[in-house]
Amino acid sequence: MIKEFGSDFHYMYSEKGQSKFLDHQDDLNLFFSGRAAIYNLLKLGISKYGWKKVGFPSYYCHEVVEFCRELDIEIEYYPYNPVEDNLIDWDDKEGTVLVTVNFFGIKKANTDSLKNAVIIEDVTHDLLSIGESSADYFFGSLRKQLPIGVGGFCKLKKNETFVDVCETLEAHETYQKKNVAMFLKSDYLKDNLESNILYRQYYEEAEEMFENHLTNSVMPQQAVSQLQTLPIEDFITTTKENISLGIRQLRPTNAYRILNNDNGFCLVLYCETNEIRNSLRKYLIDHKIFPAILWPHQIFEKDKDLQNKILCIHMDFRYSHEEVIYIADRINKYFENV
Repeated sequence: MIKEFGSDFHYMYSEKGQSKFLDHQDDLNLFFSGRAAIYNLLKLGISKYGWKKVGFPSYYCHEVVEFCRELDIEIEYYPYNPVEDNLIDWDDKEGTVLVTVNFFGIKKANTDSLKNAVIIEDVTHDLLSIGESSADYFFGSLRKQLPIGVGGFCKLKKNETFVDVCETLEAHETYQKKNVAMFLKSDYLKDNLESNILYRQYYEEAEEMFENHLTNSVMPQQAVSQLQTLPIEDFITTTKENISLGIRQLRPTNAYRILNNDNGFCLVLYCETNEIRNSLRKYLIDHKIFPAILWPHQIFEKDKDLQNKILCIHMDFRYSHEEVIYIADRINKYFENV
């Protein structure tokens, strides 16, 4: 067996099928991706309610915003990132829409002062929080917290429905390619492949298709069937427990601060400098621990500063307590020697 931590999910199958996330969510619509979900939600609002302007937080996955550019709606950024306590400066008028983000499952903008704007909350990093806030709508990607190749969702209001979205051939083919990548990664971790080159090639080719509007589709039916086998609540609960365990193992240091204490997404470190972040990241990769940076390619200076200091370390349900302790110990050992 090859021991690697982080990066993309390998294929996982479960017969438990006990998720309340799907069974107890009225008006939940499944899409190929999170960006397809928000695209179709905005499209619905434009045609049905006359939405004119939408605001996205400046610190965000900008590929999602670009996917929505062709819609007949003005798109703006409002200043906000999860380490800045920015007040929301927004034109609170009828016909305006504000997208808020539950960042890493730990922080989101306070929109209590907004009385007229429609609020849409992105719960990608905290799937089980859907419906818990006063937002008008919820959407997200499923593939950040769950081992599934494609998937997004949108929760509408009662009696609202999408009428013109279907499954596309490109969405189906991309799902199949992503599945091949996940199967190949499983083989790689079992030491049945000489290298990770093949599965990485399939992953990268599939990921490129997410930017293509030909994947503006409902969730492929095969993906829905796979999703229904996953014990979603169990996965996220285990991830929370692992992250809490990892945090308890970390020794205090002035080199970084932990941004999250209770979430089901990942361990989020905010490093003192970009140099510390980059050096720690390289050290972890050298030890087969592959952290993520959320999100690259920021536009505004404050957001670039955060992008350059943040590190997201996976301690999810894939890993045992012993493996989580190993990851935390590696972080500790790095700072012992600097």
